[in-house]
Amino acid sequence: MARLFEGICPLLTETVLNKCKFAGIKTVTDFISFDPEELAKKIKMPYKDVLSIYYALIMKYAGFPQNATSLQCELLESVSILDTGSKRLNKFLCGGIYTGEVTEIHGMPGSGKTQFCFSVISNLILETKSTALYLDASNNFVAKRMEEILSEKSGTDQDAIDNLHNVKVKNVYDIYDLFHYLDILKEELYKQETIFFRYLKVLIIDAITPLLSPCFDGKYLDGLGLMNNLSQLLHTLCSEHKISILVCNNTVQGNNFSIKPALGLNWKYVPSISLCIERLDGTPVHKIKAVKSCRSNLFEEITFNISRSGIID
Repeated sequence: MARLFEGICPLLTETVLNKCKFAGIKTVTDFISFDPEELAKKIKMPYKDVLSIYYALIMKYAGFPQNATSLQCELLESVSILDTGSKRLNKFLCGGIYTGEVTEIHGMPGSGKTQFCFSVISNLILETKSTALYLDASNNFVAKRMEEILSEKSGTDQDAIDNLHNVKVKNVYDIYDLFHYLDILKEELYKQETIFFRYLKVLIIDAITPLLSPCFDGKYLDGLGLMNNLSQLLHTLCSEHKISILVCNNTVQGNNFSIKPALGLNWKYVPSISLCIERLDGTPVHKIKAVKSCRSNLFEEITFNISRSGIID
């Protein structure tokens, strides 16, 4: 607890502070733990003055109890669920992609990870007029494809072009580049000076694998430390500012020829939700399953299609 010091409140002068120290009262906790009447006698000070200091310290340092119902209402007002474009997929994900969480989408190249992100972004900016930030580490962002999805959903090319202004794309070349952009994002979200960052709802990192994997091949001295720092920063951003973070990841071969997310065991604890996406050969049909989730049934699979308008049932 904070120590008592002169000026912490108007009545706590140097003389009163010395009396408190002489009586063994050095911190705020020491002061408020005493009964005000007994304390007034102990430091030989008017009772009303002790009471005034007592309440001033309570107002400054005490945590006030909150009603659980008000906390729930505050949570519901701040948390959003982003539409994926598929009713079946939304139901599987208990509504969609939640803000305040890091969601991982992993799969083989060409499995539909980027198309999944495009579909989430298109529904977001068309239905809510919110904004999205896309950090592209693999040159996967194709503006024409994004425009095509928006045109199919909105019905006009002009609406698609207008809505593209709500998406910002940044190319990321290494892990330190990523940290640089995330630090800028954190600062902008705190300041809330621009409309884009004020209405930001989703951050896409596509993909994390080429950024983190070089950190473990001897090029960097502390790959695990960089991963831990990234994890802390991502969770701070999504929890404090109620945005959704979607991270694309590659896959590696596990036991019994199964596939699992790349980047090893330590990365497993970074995302709140981990989804494995696969494409059925030669078809627009994709299947998805949750390998880590607090809501969906693990390893239950559902299928959906990806068309010109993104994800559909």
